[in-house]
Amino acid sequence: MIRPRLAAPAMLVAAALLLPGAAAAQDDEEEPPLPYERLIGAIRVHSAQDSMGNGALAVAMKAYETGRFDEAVGQLQEFVRLYPRNLALNEALETILLIRGNREFKDEPLRIYAAAEGARRAGHPDSAAAFAKDGLARFPGARIRDHWNYLLARLARDRGDHVAAIGFALAVADTALHSRLAPYALKLAAEETLAAGTEPARALRYYREMLERYPDSPLAPESRARALELRKKFQL
Repeated sequence: MIRPRLAAPAMLVAAALLLPGAAAAQDDEEEPPLPYERLIGAIRVHSAQDSMGNGALAVAMKAYETGRFDEAVGQLQEFVRLYPRNLALNEALETILLIRGNREFKDEPLRIYAAAEGARRAGHPDSAAAFAKDGLARFPGARIRDHWNYLLARLARDRGDHVAAIGFALAVADTALHSRLAPYALKLAAEETLAAGTEPARALRYYREMLERYPDSPLAPESRARALELRKKFQL
């Protein structure tokens, strides 16, 4: 799965609930909620445990990539329970939610996406792209199609195909999809527009759209700064 550095709020809340002392903090009504930055910091603060459980995670992810989804969910839940300070905690939580939210068409779309992810992680971007395009062709209405498009957008970006990257990113950002990946896709579209060296006004429009639609996104501060920079530089 393509996973942005800062996870969705639901992921961070779930992660926070696994931290020692989190339950006690919840019971104390005078204790203010932790901001996202502190939640992430709390997960990462104990470096001795950063990688503890990586072997168990690798086994679980292998089950996911090979289509053994029930087995993968069980193993990932056990990983989350046993290793709450591992740096890959959000990845495990996101994978659990991805599996649970995409059990349709006898798991075939999810199986295709998992195979694409496995190919990408193994260093085979062409194979990953082929899997994703096959999924879009065979199951154009699958719930997981936003993940296919976002994967294709990032693969296109990595090979320097700015036009393709923008096209796939905008497919993810389509308001009809209500995808949680939309803010990341709009940011990617803006960055790729700038990387192409043309139309800074279009890039600014993508940043503004992201900020208007997702003002509370973890990406908002950086995107706001980039938008201001573009306005000053190009007098837009």
